[in-house]
Amino acid sequence: MRIKNDNKIKQMQTLYQRLKPNLKVKLKYNSIKYKEGPRQVIAELHRFHNYSELTVGTVKDLVLYSDIDDRRWDSIDWRYGDKLFNN
Repeated sequence: MRIKNDNKIKQMQTLYQRLKPNLKVKLKYNSIKYKEGPRQVIAELHRFHNYSELTVGTVKDLVLYSDIDDRRWDSIDWRYGDKLFNN
């Protein structure tokens, strides 16, 4: 029963909670530096639980405001967001 409860808790986490720590730090820093963009991304990450719920624009803004070098990403990286979120 313990494993089942742990899985439910994991499923209930928002994308912001699952965001990789180094990206969260950069996003928070840029939310101080820039007024609108990063804060909108943070709000969206708090609203959703699944990567597939995000718009392409929000993902692009997340990459931008987290200072991520996405030039070496392949289609799988974009499709599933594994480089952005802890599972």
